[in-house]
Amino acid sequence: MEKELEFLNAWQQQINKHIGVVSDFLNDCSSISKDYIKSKEDDQKEMFNVFHIISDLYYRENFHSDIISFFLNPTEKHGGGSVYLNTFIEMLNKTGKNIDSNDYKDAIVTREEGTIYSRIDILIKSEATKKAIIIENKINNAPDMHQQMPRYYEYVTQNSYIVDAIVYLPLDIQKEPDKAGWTQEDENKVKPLLVTIPAYDKSGKINLVKDWLQPSILLSNDIDVVSTLRQYSILIKKLNSNIMDNIVLEKFYENLLQNDNLQTAQSIRNMMNDLPRYLAFRIQEQFGENCSPFSKISIYSNNDAVFEGAIINNVYYNMDIWCAEDGYSVYFGASNNKSYDKISEIEFINFIKSLKSLSDYITDDDKFHVKKHFDFSDERELNIFIDQLLEELRALSSQNK
Repeated sequence: MEKELEFLNAWQQQINKHIGVVSDFLNDCSSISKDYIKSKEDDQKEMFNVFHIISDLYYRENFHSDIISFFLNPTEKHGGGSVYLNTFIEMLNKTGKNIDSNDYKDAIVTREEGTIYSRIDILIKSEATKKAIIIENKINNAPDMHQQMPRYYEYVTQNSYIVDAIVYLPLDIQKEPDKAGWTQEDENKVKPLLVTIPAYDKSGKINLVKDWLQPSILLSNDIDVVSTLRQYSILIKKLNSNIMDNIVLEKFYENLLQNDNLQTAQSIRNMMNDLPRYLAFRIQEQFGENCSPFSKISIYSNNDAVFEGAIINNVYYNMDIWCAEDGYSVYFGASNNKSYDKISEIEFINFIKSLKSLSDYITDDDKFHVKKHFDFSDERELNIFIDQLLEELRALSSQNK
Protein backbone atom coordinates (compact mmCIF):
# COMPACT_ATOMS: atom_id res chain seq x y z
CA MET A 1 0.00 0.00 0.00
CA GLU A 2 2.88 2.33 0.84
CA LYS A 3 4.46 1.77 -2.58
CA GLU A 4 1.16 2.51 -4.28
CA LEU A 5 0.89 5.81 -2.41
CA GLU A 6 4.45 6.71 -3.39
CA PHE A 7 3.65 5.94 -7.01
CA LEU A 8 0.48 8.07 -6.90
CA ASN A 9 2.35 10.96 -5.28
CA ALA A 10 5.12 10.76 -7.89
CA TRP A 11 2.53 10.59 -10.66
CA GLN A 12 0.72 13.62 -9.25
CA GLN A 13 3.99 15.55 -9.12
CA GLN A 14 4.62 14.75 -12.79
CA ILE A 15 1.12 15.93 -13.70
CA ASN A 16 1.56 19.16 -11.74
CA LYS A 17 4.95 19.72 -13.37
CA HIS A 18 3.50 19.25 -16.85
CA ILE A 19 0.59 21.57 -16.08
CA GLY A 20 3.11 24.18 -14.93
CA VAL A 21 5.12 23.83 -18.16
CA VAL A 22 1.93 24.12 -20.24
CA SER A 23 0.85 27.19 -18.28
CA ASP A 24 4.22 28.89 -18.78
CA PHE A 25 4.17 28.10 -22.50
CA LEU A 26 0.66 29.54 -22.89
CA ASN A 27 1.70 32.70 -21.07
CA ASP A 28 4.72 33.09 -23.35
CA CYS A 29 2.51 32.68 -26.43
CA SER A 30 -0.27 34.95 -25.21
CA SER A 31 0.77 38.05 -27.19
CA ILE A 32 1.55 35.93 -30.27
CA SER A 33 -1.91 34.39 -30.04
CA LYS A 34 -3.61 37.80 -29.81
CA ASP A 35 -1.79 38.99 -32.93
CA TYR A 36 -2.82 35.82 -34.77
CA ILE A 37 -6.47 36.14 -33.73
CA LYS A 38 -6.54 39.79 -34.79
CA SER A 39 -5.09 38.86 -38.17
CA LYS A 40 -7.72 36.19 -38.72
CA GLU A 41 -10.52 38.53 -37.65
CA ASP A 42 -9.37 41.01 -40.29
CA ASP A 43 -9.40 38.20 -42.86
CA GLN A 44 -13.00 37.35 -42.03
CA LYS A 45 -14.05 40.97 -42.54
CA GLU A 46 -12.67 40.92 -46.05
CA MET A 47 -15.22 41.79 -48.74
CA PHE A 48 -15.41 40.95 -52.43
CA ASN A 49 -12.33 42.09 -54.29
CA VAL A 50 -12.05 42.10 -58.05
CA PHE A 51 -8.26 41.92 -57.88
CA HIS A 52 -8.47 38.45 -56.35
CA ILE A 53 -9.99 37.26 -59.60
CA ILE A 54 -6.69 38.09 -61.30
CA SER A 55 -4.63 36.51 -58.53
CA ASP A 56 -1.88 35.51 -60.95
CA LEU A 57 -1.11 39.20 -61.43
CA TYR A 58 -1.51 41.11 -58.19
CA TYR A 59 1.60 39.71 -56.54
CA ARG A 60 3.77 41.10 -59.34
CA GLU A 61 5.70 44.33 -58.85
CA ASN A 62 4.57 45.77 -62.19
CA PHE A 63 0.93 45.33 -61.24
CA HIS A 64 1.21 47.70 -58.27
CA SER A 65 3.48 50.14 -60.07
CA ASP A 66 1.04 50.35 -62.97
CA ILE A 67 -1.88 51.18 -60.68
CA ILE A 68 0.04 53.72 -58.58
CA SER A 69 1.58 55.47 -61.61
CA PHE A 70 -1.82 55.57 -63.34
CA PHE A 71 -3.33 57.66 -60.56
CA LEU A 72 -0.22 59.80 -60.07
CA ASN A 73 -0.18 60.73 -63.75
CA PRO A 74 -2.28 63.92 -64.26
CA THR A 75 -2.80 63.11 -67.96
CA GLU A 76 -4.34 59.65 -67.42
CA LYS A 77 -8.05 58.95 -67.95
CA HIS A 78 -9.01 58.89 -64.27
CA GLY A 79 -10.35 62.42 -64.73
CA GLY A 80 -8.80 63.77 -61.55
CA GLY A 81 -6.00 65.75 -63.13
CA SER A 82 -3.32 66.52 -60.52
CA VAL A 83 -5.56 65.72 -57.54
CA TYR A 84 -4.03 62.33 -56.80
CA LEU A 85 -0.47 63.53 -57.38
CA ASN A 86 -1.00 66.49 -55.05
CA THR A 87 -2.46 64.16 -52.41
CA PHE A 88 0.60 61.94 -52.73
CA ILE A 89 2.87 64.97 -52.22
CA GLU A 90 0.82 65.95 -49.16
CA MET A 91 1.50 62.47 -47.77
CA LEU A 92 5.24 62.93 -48.32
CA ASN A 93 5.13 66.28 -46.54
CA LYS A 94 3.59 64.59 -43.50
CA THR A 95 6.87 62.68 -43.15
CA GLY A 96 8.83 65.92 -42.86
CA LYS A 97 9.45 66.70 -46.52
CA ASN A 98 8.80 70.19 -47.85
CA ILE A 99 7.75 69.65 -51.45
CA ASP A 100 5.82 72.36 -53.30
CA SER A 101 3.07 70.76 -55.42
CA ASN A 102 3.29 73.81 -57.73
CA ASP A 103 6.67 72.49 -58.84
CA TYR A 104 4.80 69.56 -60.45
CA LYS A 105 2.04 71.35 -62.35
CA ASP A 106 3.39 69.95 -65.61
CA ALA A 107 4.43 66.61 -64.09
CA ILE A 108 5.43 63.72 -66.30
CA VAL A 109 5.11 60.27 -64.75
CA THR A 110 7.18 57.50 -66.30
CA ARG A 111 7.59 53.78 -65.67
CA GLU A 112 10.86 51.85 -65.77
CA GLU A 113 12.91 54.87 -66.80
CA GLY A 114 16.70 54.60 -66.50
CA THR A 115 19.53 52.41 -67.69
CA ILE A 116 19.53 48.67 -68.23
CA TYR A 117 21.02 48.28 -64.75
CA SER A 118 18.80 50.75 -62.90
CA ARG A 119 15.23 51.13 -64.07
CA ILE A 120 13.20 53.33 -61.76
CA ASP A 121 9.75 51.88 -60.96
CA ILE A 122 8.00 55.26 -61.02
CA LEU A 123 9.59 58.62 -61.75
CA ILE A 124 7.70 61.89 -61.31
CA LYS A 125 9.47 64.84 -62.94
CA SER A 126 8.88 68.38 -64.17
CA GLU A 127 10.64 69.76 -67.22
CA ALA A 128 9.82 73.33 -66.15
CA THR A 129 11.27 73.19 -62.63
CA LYS A 130 13.63 70.24 -63.14
CA LYS A 131 12.34 68.70 -59.91
CA ALA A 132 11.84 64.95 -59.49
CA ILE A 133 10.44 62.32 -57.11
CA ILE A 134 11.74 58.75 -57.30
CA ILE A 135 9.45 55.89 -56.22
CA GLU A 136 10.76 52.39 -55.60
CA ASN A 137 7.90 49.90 -55.26
CA LYS A 138 8.58 46.93 -52.95
CA ILE A 139 4.99 45.89 -52.30
CA ASN A 140 5.80 42.47 -53.75
CA ASN A 141 8.59 42.22 -51.12
CA ALA A 142 11.36 41.92 -53.73
CA PRO A 143 14.94 42.29 -52.46
CA ASP A 144 16.95 45.44 -53.17
CA MET A 145 19.56 45.42 -55.88
CA HIS A 146 23.11 46.44 -55.04
CA GLN A 147 23.26 50.22 -54.38
CA GLN A 148 19.78 50.54 -55.88
CA MET A 149 18.78 53.89 -54.39
CA PRO A 150 22.14 55.60 -55.02
CA ARG A 151 22.10 54.47 -58.67
CA TYR A 152 18.59 55.90 -59.13
CA TYR A 153 19.74 59.15 -57.58
CA GLU A 154 22.78 59.28 -59.83
CA TYR A 155 20.71 58.68 -62.98
CA VAL A 156 18.20 61.43 -62.17
CA THR A 157 20.73 64.04 -61.10
CA GLN A 158 22.94 63.35 -64.13
CA ASN A 159 19.93 64.34 -66.22
CA SER A 160 19.93 67.74 -64.49
CA TYR A 161 16.99 67.11 -62.11
CA ILE A 162 16.87 68.03 -58.43
CA VAL A 163 15.55 65.12 -56.40
CA ASP A 164 12.91 66.15 -53.84
CA ALA A 165 12.39 62.67 -52.41
CA ILE A 166 13.20 59.00 -52.88
CA VAL A 167 10.11 57.08 -51.78
CA TYR A 168 10.55 53.47 -50.68
CA LEU A 169 7.20 51.59 -50.73
CA PRO A 170 7.34 48.22 -48.94
CA LEU A 171 4.25 46.23 -48.04
CA ASP A 172 5.09 46.33 -44.34
CA ILE A 173 6.93 48.86 -42.16
CA GLN A 174 9.50 46.25 -41.12
CA LYS A 175 11.16 46.23 -44.54
CA GLU A 176 13.78 48.96 -44.95
CA PRO A 177 16.14 49.82 -47.84
CA ASP A 178 19.25 47.66 -48.00
CA LYS A 179 22.23 49.99 -47.59
CA ALA A 180 24.87 47.33 -48.13
CA GLY A 181 27.59 48.75 -50.38
CA TRP A 182 26.61 52.37 -49.81
CA THR A 183 29.52 54.79 -49.69
CA GLN A 184 29.78 57.73 -47.34
CA GLU A 185 28.86 59.96 -50.27
CA ASP A 186 25.71 57.88 -50.81
CA GLU A 187 24.84 58.32 -47.15
CA ASN A 188 25.32 62.07 -47.39
CA LYS A 189 23.33 62.58 -50.61
CA VAL A 190 20.70 59.85 -50.67
CA LYS A 191 19.79 59.20 -47.03
CA PRO A 192 18.33 62.72 -46.38
CA LEU A 193 16.00 62.27 -49.37
CA LEU A 194 14.91 58.75 -48.50
CA VAL A 195 11.48 58.16 -46.93
CA THR A 196 9.95 54.75 -46.25
CA ILE A 197 6.16 54.61 -46.50
CA PRO A 198 4.59 51.17 -46.04
CA ALA A 199 1.62 50.21 -48.17
CA TYR A 200 -0.37 49.66 -44.97
CA ASP A 201 0.28 49.80 -41.25
CA LYS A 202 -2.31 48.80 -38.62
CA SER A 203 -0.73 50.98 -35.95
CA GLY A 204 -1.88 54.10 -37.79
CA LYS A 205 1.51 55.40 -38.84
CA ILE A 206 1.78 57.15 -42.21
CA ASN A 207 1.00 54.61 -44.93
CA LEU A 208 -0.17 54.47 -48.54
CA VAL A 209 -3.72 53.34 -47.74
CA LYS A 210 -4.49 55.80 -44.95
CA ASP A 211 -2.65 58.82 -46.28
CA TRP A 212 -3.03 58.55 -50.05
CA LEU A 213 -5.64 56.05 -51.23
CA GLN A 214 -8.34 56.92 -48.71
CA PRO A 215 -8.00 60.72 -49.14
CA SER A 216 -8.01 60.16 -52.90
CA ILE A 217 -11.29 58.25 -52.59
CA LEU A 218 -12.87 61.21 -50.80
CA LEU A 219 -11.67 63.57 -53.53
CA SER A 220 -13.03 61.42 -56.38
CA ASN A 221 -16.33 62.09 -58.11
CA ASP A 222 -16.22 59.20 -60.57
CA ILE A 223 -17.87 56.07 -59.13
CA ASP A 224 -15.59 53.78 -61.14
CA VAL A 225 -12.48 55.53 -59.83
CA VAL A 226 -13.82 55.35 -56.26
CA SER A 227 -14.53 51.63 -56.65
CA THR A 228 -11.07 50.94 -58.09
CA LEU A 229 -9.30 52.83 -55.31
CA ARG A 230 -11.40 51.08 -52.65
CA GLN A 231 -10.75 47.67 -54.16
CA TYR A 232 -7.03 48.37 -54.35
CA SER A 233 -7.00 49.51 -50.71
CA ILE A 234 -8.69 46.27 -49.67
CA LEU A 235 -6.17 44.25 -51.66
CA ILE A 236 -3.22 45.96 -49.98
CA LYS A 237 -4.72 45.33 -46.54
CA LYS A 238 -5.15 41.67 -47.45
CA LEU A 239 -1.55 41.35 -48.65
CA ASN A 240 -0.34 43.10 -45.52
CA SER A 241 -2.38 40.71 -43.39
CA ASN A 242 -0.69 37.76 -45.10
CA ILE A 243 2.70 39.24 -44.22
CA MET A 244 1.58 39.70 -40.61
CA ASP A 245 0.51 36.04 -40.50
CA ASN A 246 4.03 35.01 -41.45
CA ILE A 247 5.55 37.35 -38.88
CA VAL A 248 3.32 35.92 -36.13
CA LEU A 249 4.06 32.34 -37.18
CA GLU A 250 7.78 33.11 -37.26
CA LYS A 251 7.60 34.29 -33.63
CA PHE A 252 5.68 31.14 -32.74
CA TYR A 253 8.23 28.99 -34.59
CA GLU A 254 11.10 30.62 -32.71
CA ASN A 255 9.27 29.97 -29.44
CA LEU A 256 8.81 26.30 -30.36
CA LEU A 257 12.58 25.92 -30.83
CA GLN A 258 13.23 26.77 -27.18
CA ASN A 259 13.60 24.01 -24.57
CA ASP A 260 10.83 21.39 -24.90
CA ASN A 261 8.25 23.84 -26.23
CA LEU A 262 7.50 21.76 -29.32
CA GLN A 263 6.58 18.78 -27.17
CA THR A 264 4.54 21.04 -24.91
CA ALA A 265 2.68 22.50 -27.89
CA GLN A 266 1.94 19.01 -29.20
CA SER A 267 0.54 17.98 -25.83
CA ILE A 268 -1.63 21.12 -25.80
CA ARG A 269 -2.94 20.25 -29.26
CA ASN A 270 -3.75 16.71 -28.10
CA MET A 271 -5.49 18.01 -24.99
CA MET A 272 -7.51 20.46 -27.09
CA ASN A 273 -8.58 17.55 -29.30
CA ASP A 274 -9.71 15.65 -26.20
CA LEU A 275 -11.35 18.65 -24.56
CA PRO A 276 -14.83 18.28 -26.19
CA ARG A 277 -15.05 14.70 -24.91
CA TYR A 278 -14.15 15.91 -21.42
CA LEU A 279 -16.77 18.67 -21.56
CA ALA A 280 -19.42 16.10 -22.50
CA PHE A 281 -18.24 13.90 -19.62
CA ARG A 282 -18.62 16.83 -17.19
CA ILE A 283 -22.24 17.27 -18.28
CA GLN A 284 -22.89 13.57 -17.78
CA GLU A 285 -21.27 13.69 -14.34
CA GLN A 286 -23.25 16.76 -13.35
CA PHE A 287 -26.70 15.55 -14.38
CA GLY A 288 -26.39 11.78 -14.81
CA GLU A 289 -28.08 11.03 -11.50
CA ASN A 290 -30.65 13.80 -11.82
CA CYS A 291 -31.73 14.03 -15.47
CA SER A 292 -35.46 13.30 -14.98
CA PRO A 293 -37.77 13.43 -16.89
CA PHE A 294 -35.13 12.17 -19.35
CA SER A 295 -34.36 8.48 -18.86
CA LYS A 296 -30.57 8.76 -19.16
CA ILE A 297 -27.60 10.73 -20.48
CA SER A 298 -25.35 9.05 -23.03
CA ILE A 299 -22.25 10.28 -24.83
CA TYR A 300 -22.09 9.78 -28.59
CA SER A 301 -19.32 10.64 -31.04
CA ASN A 302 -17.12 11.53 -28.04
CA ASN A 303 -18.53 15.07 -27.79
CA ASP A 304 -22.34 14.77 -27.83
CA ALA A 305 -24.02 14.55 -24.41
CA VAL A 306 -27.52 13.26 -25.19
CA PHE A 307 -30.42 13.56 -22.76
CA GLU A 308 -32.72 10.75 -23.95
CA GLY A 309 -36.37 9.88 -23.57
CA ALA A 310 -38.42 12.61 -21.91
CA ILE A 311 -42.07 11.65 -22.50
CA ILE A 312 -44.53 14.55 -22.27
CA ASN A 313 -48.10 14.29 -23.59
CA ASN A 314 -46.98 10.97 -25.10
CA VAL A 315 -44.40 12.79 -27.27
CA TYR A 316 -40.75 11.71 -27.16
CA TYR A 317 -38.23 14.54 -26.53
CA ASN A 318 -34.46 14.53 -26.36
CA MET A 319 -31.66 17.10 -26.00
CA ASP A 320 -28.22 16.98 -27.63
CA ILE A 321 -25.41 19.12 -26.24
CA TRP A 322 -22.55 19.19 -28.73
CA CYS A 323 -19.31 20.19 -27.02
CA ALA A 324 -16.51 21.95 -28.87
CA GLU A 325 -13.46 24.11 -28.23
CA ASP A 326 -15.52 27.28 -28.58
CA GLY A 327 -18.42 26.19 -26.37
CA TYR A 328 -21.68 24.24 -26.30
CA SER A 329 -24.44 23.93 -28.89
CA VAL A 330 -27.73 22.78 -27.38
CA TYR A 331 -30.41 21.16 -29.56
CA PHE A 332 -33.77 20.37 -27.96
CA GLY A 333 -36.68 18.84 -29.82
CA ALA A 334 -39.21 16.13 -30.52
CA SER A 335 -38.02 12.89 -32.11
CA ASN A 336 -39.93 10.65 -34.48
CA ASN A 337 -40.30 7.60 -32.21
CA LYS A 338 -42.83 5.03 -33.46
CA SER A 339 -43.85 4.11 -29.90
CA TYR A 340 -45.13 7.63 -29.22
CA ASP A 341 -47.34 10.27 -30.80
CA LYS A 342 -46.26 12.60 -33.55
CA ILE A 343 -46.53 16.33 -32.96
CA SER A 344 -47.41 19.02 -35.49
CA GLU A 345 -45.15 21.95 -36.21
CA ILE A 346 -47.58 24.40 -34.60
CA GLU A 347 -47.95 22.20 -31.51
CA PHE A 348 -44.17 21.99 -31.20
CA ILE A 349 -43.72 25.77 -31.46
CA ASN A 350 -46.43 26.35 -28.84
CA PHE A 351 -44.78 23.79 -26.56
CA ILE A 352 -41.40 25.54 -26.86
CA LYS A 353 -42.99 28.93 -26.17
CA SER A 354 -44.43 27.54 -22.93
CA LEU A 355 -40.90 26.92 -21.61
CA LYS A 356 -39.30 30.00 -20.06
CA SER A 357 -35.85 28.45 -20.24
CA LEU A 358 -36.16 28.39 -24.05
CA SER A 359 -37.59 31.90 -24.44
CA ASP A 360 -34.52 33.00 -26.40
CA TYR A 361 -34.28 29.91 -28.58
CA ILE A 362 -33.07 29.95 -32.18
CA THR A 363 -34.93 27.97 -34.80
CA ASP A 364 -32.98 25.05 -36.21
CA ASP A 365 -33.09 23.79 -39.80
CA ASP A 366 -35.13 20.91 -38.43
CA LYS A 367 -38.63 22.27 -37.74
CA PHE A 368 -38.95 20.12 -34.65
CA HIS A 369 -35.75 21.24 -32.94
CA VAL A 370 -34.57 24.54 -31.49
CA LYS A 371 -31.06 25.51 -30.45
CA LYS A 372 -29.06 27.66 -28.05
CA HIS A 373 -25.34 28.34 -27.81
CA PHE A 374 -23.13 28.85 -24.77
CA ASP A 375 -19.53 30.02 -24.98
CA PHE A 376 -16.73 27.91 -23.56
CA SER A 377 -16.49 30.07 -20.43
CA ASP A 378 -20.26 29.86 -19.82
CA GLU A 379 -20.44 26.37 -18.27
CA ARG A 380 -22.14 27.78 -15.19
CA GLU A 381 -24.83 29.45 -17.33
CA LEU A 382 -25.25 26.19 -19.26
CA ASN A 383 -25.80 24.23 -16.04
CA ILE A 384 -28.33 26.81 -14.81
CA PHE A 385 -30.18 26.52 -18.12
CA ILE A 386 -30.25 22.70 -17.93
CA ASP A 387 -31.51 22.84 -14.32
CA GLN A 388 -34.31 25.23 -15.29
CA LEU A 389 -35.31 23.21 -18.34
CA LEU A 390 -35.36 19.94 -16.38
CA GLU A 391 -37.50 21.57 -13.68
CA GLU A 392 -40.01 22.84 -16.26
CA LEU A 393 -40.13 19.50 -18.07
CA ARG A 394 -40.61 17.61 -14.79
CA ALA A 395 -43.55 19.87 -13.93
CA LEU A 396 -45.17 19.21 -17.31
CA SER A 397 -44.44 15.50 -17.07
CA SER A 398 -46.08 15.20 -13.64
CA GLN A 399 -49.21 16.94 -14.95
CA ASN A 400 -49.64 14.18 -17.52
CA LYS A 401 -49.66 11.37 -14.98
